[in-house]
Amino acid sequence: MKVEKRLMSVVVALCAMTLATAAWGNGKKEAVPSSQKKLTVAMVTNQSGLGDQSFNDTTWAGIQRAEKELGIEKKISEAREQAQYVPNLTAFAEQKSDLVVGVGFMIKDALKEAAGLYPNTRFALVDGVVDAPNVVCLLFKEEEASFLVGAIAGYMTKTGTVGFVGGMSGAITNKMEVGYKAGVLTANPNAKVLVAYAGTFSDPGKGEETATPQFQQGADIVFHAAGGTGLGVINAAKKLGKYAIGADIDQDFLAPDNVLTSAMKRVDIAVYNAIKMVQDGSFKGGTYRYGIKEGGVDYAPSTSKKVPAAVLRKVEQLKKMIVDGRIVPPTTYDELSKFVAPDVQ
Repeated sequence: MKVEKRLMSVVVALCAMTLATAAWGNGKKEAVPSSQKKLTVAMVTNQSGLGDQSFNDTTWAGIQRAEKELGIEKKISEAREQAQYVPNLTAFAEQKSDLVVGVGFMIKDALKEAAGLYPNTRFALVDGVVDAPNVVCLLFKEEEASFLVGAIAGYMTKTGTVGFVGGMSGAITNKMEVGYKAGVLTANPNAKVLVAYAGTFSDPGKGEETATPQFQQGADIVFHAAGGTGLGVINAAKKLGKYAIGADIDQDFLAPDNVLTSAMKRVDIAVYNAIKMVQDGSFKGGTYRYGIKEGGVDYAPSTSKKVPAAVLRKVEQLKKMIVDGRIVPPTTYDELSKFVAPDVQ
C-alpha cells in the first residue's frame, strides 16, 4: 500500500508538471502577469521626419521619456511621402504594437483607415480627430500660445510691422495665425501684420524664401508656424539681423541672438500621458485638449533673455486672463473679426 501511495504521488506530481509546462509552452502569453509586460510604442512621423526641431521631435521626446521612466520599447518609421502613411501605420499594427502614434493633421485619414482595419490596436493622433474607440486624439490650444507671442511681438516691434509665415494653410496654422494677430493687436492696435504661407512643412529653403520679403517690407519680427520649413524663417532672421519667433519647442538654441521667443506646444507631455493610459489600463478613445491651464502650451522660458521684465509682466497678466477665461483667443478668421482686445495695465 505504501508503494502504491508513493507511485500515486509521483503520477500526480508529473501531471501537475505537464500541465504547467503546457500552460507556459503553448505560446499563451496571458500566463505572464500584465505588470511584467514591456509595452511597445511605435511612432509614424509626418513628412518632416525627425530633426524638424518641431512636433516630430517633441513627439519622439515624449516616447523617449516613456522609455526611460516607464520601461517601454520604442519604434519609429519616418514617412517621406503621404503614400507611406497607411503602410507604416498598419505595419506597426501587424507587429502587435501596444500604441501606434501618428504625427500631424496630414496623417489623419491614413490613421482613420488603419484604426478601422485594426480595431484591437490602440492609436494616438497628434493634431487631428478620428472618432473611433481605439484612437486618442491629442489636440492643443495653439491659439493661446500664439496670442502670447503675438503680444510679445506687438510690444517689442520697433517698426510697427511684424510677420507670420505658415507652412500649409489649415485649421491649426490658421488658428495660430489669428491667435497671433489678436495678441499683436492687443499689445499694439496700430501694428501691421504681414501673412504668407509657404505651402510646405518640410522645406527650410522655402521658409527663408517666404520670410525674406516680409523682413524687406519692414517686419522686424516674424512668427513661423511651419514645422521644418520654419527653420528657414529663423535663418532669414539671422541673415538680416531681425527677430524670428519659433514654434513647438523653445527654438532659442537655433539662433540665440535672433529668436525672440517661441510658442511652445508640449506634444511630449500629451504623448507621454497617452502612453501612461495604455500602461495603467485607463486608455479611452476620445479627444484630449491641452492649453495653458493644462500645461500644454506657453511661451518659451528663454524669452526673458531678450524681452524686458516690464513687458513680461504684461504678458503674464494676459496669460492669467486666458487661464481665468477673461480672454478667449480667436481660432478662426470670423472669431478674429469679432475679437475685442482687453485692457492691459
